[in-house]
Amino acid sequence: MTDVPMTPSRIWRSIFGVWGVAVLGAILVAIFAPPGLHFTWLSLTLAACTLLAFVLQLGTHQKVGFIDRLSVTIVGVVGILTVAAAVLGLAALFAG
Repeated sequence: MTDVPMTPSRIWRSIFGVWGVAVLGAILVAIFAPPGLHFTWLSLTLAACTLLAFVLQLGTHQKVGFIDRLSVTIVGVVGILTVAAAVLGLAALFAG
């Protein structure tokens, strides 16, 4: 592990990358998943994004700020998927 701090752009790139995967996953779930399985696939998207966040943050070999970076990443993913779940739930409610 290195003790040289990461640049802010590298920190945010790793965080925004996982958030982008969450948005892409939510869009793919909305398009391709059967209506009864939207929440199941959103849960799997959350699991995949969590694993990706761990891989990216551990891959930096930077122990300083690891918990902060991982927390921000996962909270953002949960927020994105919560909005997606709300939209899909409302769509299902009004569809019939």
